[in-house]
Amino acid sequence: MSREELTLVKRLRKLVKLVSAYSVFLGIFMIYLAVTPAYVVDGVIKGYVALTHSEIFFYGTPVRLDTLSSASLFFIPVLILSTYLILTGIATLYLFFRGKDVNIGIKWLFGGALSILTSSGLIYAVINKVIMITATSLNLSLDHVTSAGTLYLGSSRVSPAYPTGYLISPPVIFSTTLTYVILAVVTYLHMALIEELKLGRHSLYREIKYRVVGS
Repeated sequence: MSREELTLVKRLRKLVKLVSAYSVFLGIFMIYLAVTPAYVVDGVIKGYVALTHSEIFFYGTPVRLDTLSSASLFFIPVLILSTYLILTGIATLYLFFRGKDVNIGIKWLFGGALSILTSSGLIYAVINKVIMITATSLNLSLDHVTSAGTLYLGSSRVSPAYPTGYLISPPVIFSTTLTYVILAVVTYLHMALIEELKLGRHSLYREIKYRVVGS
């Protein structure tokens, strides 16, 4: 094994551990953002809104927002992708620490990166729609001004829930997913380069053997 190949192998081992662990983290992180409340509503309307579900009450009566429910359904593919990231990360770590061939695990992780790239638009669309619906439909005032004066019927206020309400911002989602994509791509390229060097070494060995035997 050449010095260049040995350096690449050592670097690949570090990358495999890093991207696998980060894959598990990102999957858990996305599921956490999806199921925990992102916004809390207080006032005449009470409850919370998460990316996958909501619980809203108007003067103690449960209220269903169809637009919010339909937006939540579009997040199901993201939950499936998050589960995939967790399972592939764990499986690759298992292969690594058991001394098995991790190339298949690297390909799984690379597939997860491609899936993130194709579904990133859906993620941002769902988050923006949930934010827009929550801000426009639930943040309201029922007070009316009449000729006799102001009729105070109450109001509701929407506020971000800590920490999810602050973590679903586009910069956070973009940076966390981009980090995974970069790690997965770099790891895959290292694997491909090592395989190419091995193939070149084997080809050279076969050529030398052929010439020696042939002579």
